[in-house]
Amino acid sequence: METNNRENILIVDDEVDLRRAISEVLQSEGFEVLQATSGEEALDLLRGNPFDILIADMKLPGMSGSKLLQGALEIYPEIVGIIITGYGTIESAVQAMKNGAYDYISKPFQLVEILLLVKQALERRSLREENAYLKTQLKEKYGFDNIIGESKVMREAYQLVETIARTNSTVLITGETGTGKELIAKAVHYNSLRKDQKIVSINCGAIPETLLESELFGHVRGAFTGAHQTQIGRFEQANKGTIFLDEIGNMSPKLQVKLLRVLQEREFERLGGTETVKADVRIIAATSANLKELVDRNEFRSDLYYRLNVIPLQMPSLRERREDVPLLAKHFIHKYCRMSDLDLKTISQEAMKMLMNYNWPGNVRQLENSIERAVALVGTRNIILPADLPHEVQKTNNNLFLSEIYIPDEGVNFNTEVSSLERALILQSLRRTGGNKRQAAELLSLKRTTLIEKLRRLNIQEHL
Repeated sequence: METNNRENILIVDDEVDLRRAISEVLQSEGFEVLQATSGEEALDLLRGNPFDILIADMKLPGMSGSKLLQGALEIYPEIVGIIITGYGTIESAVQAMKNGAYDYISKPFQLVEILLLVKQALERRSLREENAYLKTQLKEKYGFDNIIGESKVMREAYQLVETIARTNSTVLITGETGTGKELIAKAVHYNSLRKDQKIVSINCGAIPETLLESELFGHVRGAFTGAHQTQIGRFEQANKGTIFLDEIGNMSPKLQVKLLRVLQEREFERLGGTETVKADVRIIAATSANLKELVDRNEFRSDLYYRLNVIPLQMPSLRERREDVPLLAKHFIHKYCRMSDLDLKTISQEAMKMLMNYNWPGNVRQLENSIERAVALVGTRNIILPADLPHEVQKTNNNLFLSEIYIPDEGVNFNTEVSSLERALILQSLRRTGGNKRQAAELLSLKRTTLIEKLRRLNIQEHL
């Protein structure tokens, strides 16, 4: 039966027949399904694959289904958890629901019951995402809600913005092109005491030097050929509010001197004029260049650099926060489906893996462009496939295990992490070879007997 459902589901149960039966009925409805026999194996899969739904037996060897769900929610906060219960475990299942499970189903049950439960859970999640999206649209002008990211480095950035927003101090935002520096500048403004006034933006690298001074400070009539009337500049437009100076590193030495005076005295003259104009503005500057290196090469004034760098804020690159890629991708899918009046698209597991493993030299802006392209190419299909992604992103499929390794502040268990990677490599090689151990061993440059020993040691029974 043909269907448009392509959500990814992980089934965890040590009863092989039940696990396979559930998997078959869900796959017949078009869902992508993976299976695990224990909580530990499930967590390994969760760390390497994006899932929408987790179906887990409450009683598992080792880690319980409830404990597994807690771990799954830490990795994917939006995952839908469904608990399978047997006799005497319903009370525990109710507690699991209080801890984040969507629902539970008691044995024995008809397979159609769990299929209906899965569909109901997805419909409710879709409504929740729709409501969250509408709230984001309503709050977008306030700056914070259109910045997507739940990684540690982004939470630190949010915390810093909240801390500095209500001050009047000058902020220097640094980071690679496409990391969202202007979004952060707006977040600072719209959470400050100046939020009811304007934030005026200007890209110092996009305007010729001969025009930039006039754009910043305005000009009087007759100041230059074509100046038929007096015109106020961006600083006057931003009076009582905030001015955002993007790509400040491209400013000429002459304008650097004039900007330094504005920072020191909060006043300036229009081009060609003599009247002093007061500038009650907060200055937020941004650059993708290394200003300290420019200072060392005498290409940027050191006194201006230190005036700008009162509060430094470094925006992380997308490769430094890969765990935010699924959130960003889904956000952009929503955005471009709405803009094109299309039914909401989903994204396949393999396509999401490629997005998560690509290095994104153009950062969030490049990811957004890639998603816009994919939505345009998907046609009548309701799922984005690897072929819809740019060629350079597709090529990352062969390097799924070369992603940056993230070590949290509390550290990791070395042996556990190595075993996890070993298990993932073996499972991937077996999938690639259709379960053929000889071919899988060749892919890993191992002897077949060595691979079989590792399968036994890692308790990967389903492939023996």
